Amino acid sequence: MPTCFHILALRIALGAAAATVAGSAIAQQRSVAAAGTVAAAGTVAAAGTVAAAGTVAAAGSVAPAGTAAPLAPDTSPAGADAATPESAAPAPAQSSPELPDSVSEPQLKVRVSGFLDTRWSGAYASVAHMLPANDTPHLHNLTEANAQLKLDWAGRAQVFADVSFVWQRGWMFWRSGPDGARLRLADHDVPALHPAAIVAEAYLLAALGERLNLTLGKKRVLWGSGMAWNPSDLLNPPKDPTDPTLQRAGPWLLRLELPLDTWTLSLVGAAKTTQQYGGLPAGLVTYPDFMAQKPDTAAHYTLAARVYHLVADADVNAMVYFSNLYNDAFQDKLRAAVSMSRVFWDSVEVHAELVSQQGSARLYAEADCVTDLSAALANCVAVGKSPVGYTKVTDPDLRLKALAGVRYQFGENAAISAEYLYHGDGLNAYQFTNLVRGMNLARSLPASTPLPFALGVPTAADPGTPQKFAFEPFRRHYLLLTYIHPQLRDDFTINLVMILGLADFSGQIAPQLTWSAKEWLNVTAGAFVTLPGVTSYAVQTGSGATAQSWTEYALQPSMARAFLSARAFF
Repeated sequence: MPTCFHILALRIALGAAAATVAGSAIAQQRSVAAAGTVAAAGTVAAAGTVAAAGTVAAAGSVAPAGTAAPLAPDTSPAGADAATPESAAPAPAQSSPELPDSVSEPQLKVRVSGFLDTRWSGAYASVAHMLPANDTPHLHNLTEANAQLKLDWAGRAQVFADVSFVWQRGWMFWRSGPDGARLRLADHDVPALHPAAIVAEAYLLAALGERLNLTLGKKRVLWGSGMAWNPSDLLNPPKDPTDPTLQRAGPWLLRLELPLDTWTLSLVGAAKTTQQYGGLPAGLVTYPDFMAQKPDTAAHYTLAARVYHLVADADVNAMVYFSNLYNDAFQDKLRAAVSMSRVFWDSVEVHAELVSQQGSARLYAEADCVTDLSAALANCVAVGKSPVGYTKVTDPDLRLKALAGVRYQFGENAAISAEYLYHGDGLNAYQFTNLVRGMNLARSLPASTPLPFALGVPTAADPGTPQKFAFEPFRRHYLLLTYIHPQLRDDFTINLVMILGLADFSGQIAPQLTWSAKEWLNVTAGAFVTLPGVTSYAVQTGSGATAQSWTEYALQPSMARAFLSARAFF
């Protein structure tokens, strides 16, 4: 007979597997940015718009929805960051504003902008799926008040802050009953729905001479050339591929950058937010001393160097990272990456990026521990072996992550993009089967012991960063399709994104329509729909009447979600 201790130990270990899959689910509770867009540093823009870093829309003015500059090679070495298309039809951005060589009279310029956004979402979550729906609200409201302040001292130095205050509330929760029926839960407290202050960016940019500039604070760093995803970007919180223009917080960092004629050298040191309260950081690099029980005493950081060079009208970047428990389980890990992008015939842009590493920071399930409860207790718990764990962190095998894509621009700044993502440390069919069986076993354990879904899962560099959709490439092969048509009938922008897992053809499709009702007001309607995939490629659990088929995206509880948002700019 299994003891309570054995069952608890097994349940905790198996819970970590489900938490990783939860990263692929729609993060409704943590969603902050609605379908409007806050562009690069200092710019407030409408949906689908990205302006060059360091520019600021005049107070009260808003860029038209979907505005994007024509495709052109980025010939500025200071723009090496912006080889990344940071919107569906982006203009090359700059990594830092231009700083004049000399200014006769110092002058301070102050600009303030921001927005007020409210979004209502309605969702349907299945209680029969692998991941529990207990804390998934079927009705959800999120209201965000954002303010941005930019101080420019005659081009010699800039201070920029982007801060949001978020209130959200969820209603209508459901769970699975003993016979699998849907049971209504009382509205209850969900930590992910608590009000929060979100510091997206807060940094100082200063010129240290004719060429050299310094950035200190919290800032997004645009590395990588992919549109929907950037495997070579190991500094920022992950992108939301369903809306690449979504406002994303950057890490706390110190950056030195030396732009030359066709070269740029960048050095970055980034700190992980180890503890925060209400969205505000309470600990950087190490866990704060006031914590009664620290998870560890190690330093959590990343050091990075990048060299950019303009070669035959192509933007080429080479990057090296050294990290320790920054946003994954790797310790003292050295990784190398490259990226490139080039425009052909003024309308076709080709880009690619690659990162190489040894080992994997992913959770793996032990095959002999997940077949049934008795096997798990005998083969794993009884001998102190975890059924699920980071078993390949120190593996010497080389693993590659790569993305290759093409973007075609046509009409009035309309664009379509297709990207193939290869995740070398993703799970193959055998490994995915083991993980699904482990999750299914955890789900069948006695409900009297709570399942800690967050246990053992590495957090992003900024754990307070909210996202509409959290994308964790669980398998190895993905297709990312993006279509945007701005200025449709002058006032409308259509955006459509599809994520397709090529292992089982499950995925996510996200259509979105934005109406620029006024110069200062955007109204957006959108949806997230789960593609269940092909049953013949799914993992089978149970037998007879209890048999079920599981594809990657069928694991998550949310099957569909629609939202309506309004954003007023100032």
